[in-house]
Amino acid sequence: MRLPTLNRTEPVELARLHTLRGPMVRTSAGRILLAGALAATLAGIVLLARSAGAGRAAVLPSGATTGCVALDMSASISGPVYERVATTLRGIVNANQGICLVMFSDTAYELLPPNSPPGALLQFIPYFVPVRFYGGYPVFAQSPWDQFSGGTRISAGFVAADSALKRAHVKHGAILLISDLDDSVADEPQLDAEALQLRKEHMPVRIVPLFAETANKNYFAGLFGSRAFVNPAAFRHSAHKSVQLVAAAAPWGLLSLGVVLVILLVGNERWNARLEVQPA
Repeated sequence: MRLPTLNRTEPVELARLHTLRGPMVRTSAGRILLAGALAATLAGIVLLARSAGAGRAAVLPSGATTGCVALDMSASISGPVYERVATTLRGIVNANQGICLVMFSDTAYELLPPNSPPGALLQFIPYFVPVRFYGGYPVFAQSPWDQFSGGTRISAGFVAADSALKRAHVKHGAILLISDLDDSVADEPQLDAEALQLRKEHMPVRIVPLFAETANKNYFAGLFGSRAFVNPAAFRHSAHKSVQLVAAAAPWGLLSLGVVLVILLVGNERWNARLEVQPA
């Protein structure tokens, strides 16, 4: 059989062309499979990379994908208490997971909807960091919530946080209460009812007590259990001891896919490289 060529006017004779059909089919099938494997591996890497570095803040329960922070901004929250608030918010930001923010005093309102990026909390942290010290006491900048601060109705914070998670159809949410737990006596019936409702909904609740009195902590332990309280060790920092505020598993899946991708690329260069014709 004689086949025409691109660079010659005379055809080149090639015998037994039909014998090349089998190798050609095998080579084409191998290339298709290798291309599919490369595409699937790359897609897996992209999906895993979206959550790479994400973890669970130490102040949130295990299994929670989105935490709704109910932050007490009543008049009793001020001064040194702000430092613990800032530390808690930083821990949540570092965990790199979806977040929601509700502030409450006598009433409650939603500042960040569920599944907001954790970095959105960074804009609030400066209000809880002292701008200077006067006579050994920290001085904080005026916050936008100074006029909002008043009495304390913790039930309002729970209701707003729970409603926000429901509206966003969050399946694995949790509520994080940050408060001194000094609730109004008039709010106790509503708070008891809301705590019962949250238990019926199997909504996890964690509590960051802001230097709360023992009597108030015992009251909330009766409502949500003693395990609802965040370990105070999560807020201790010194030159000799620090606590990691983020618990995140090593990204072994992402690393494994990276190794597979390298192997596939090497295989592609090995088996699909252009043939080199040796001169006779």
